[in-house]
Amino acid sequence: MPRDSSSSTESSSRWAIPGIRRFTAEGHRARLVVSLTSADPHQRRQLLPVEQGNPTPDLIQALREYHALSGQRVTLAWTMISVVNVGEGDAQRLADLTRGLPIKLNLIDVNDPTGRFRPLSRAELDAFRDALRVKLGMPIARRYSGGQDIHGACGMLAGVRP
Repeated sequence: MPRDSSSSTESSSRWAIPGIRRFTAEGHRARLVVSLTSADPHQRRQLLPVEQGNPTPDLIQALREYHALSGQRVTLAWTMISVVNVGEGDAQRLADLTRGLPIKLNLIDVNDPTGRFRPLSRAELDAFRDALRVKLGMPIARRYSGGQDIHGACGMLAGVRP
């Protein structure tokens, strides 16, 4: 996860939502996967600075448009960070935010070489998955995040400078 608003964040801010809308209009058959990581816009801005130029409500609206036109379920990626975004309240906010939008949720362990963000304990993971199953009622998958050995796994791309 990026730690600051760099020029790459600024450029991604220009294309994220318009890119989803273009992807939708062009009728691509590939699945749409979007990194959400938090359903709380303020927290999401702290974790993913792209939120600043692509507000969560606008993002979700673009995803609703995608579903309406394609009929496809949207896959949301959620990088799980111990104590930060894995509580029952986080599950409830996600359920409220996506109500009526068919999604699949990919849960991904954070990989932070700086140690600022920690992966979940087994108890946290079980509690979060249980809360999601009850509140969300949509498919949930735990996704492996490869690339840790080359600092390319989820949460690592901005964490280490060569």
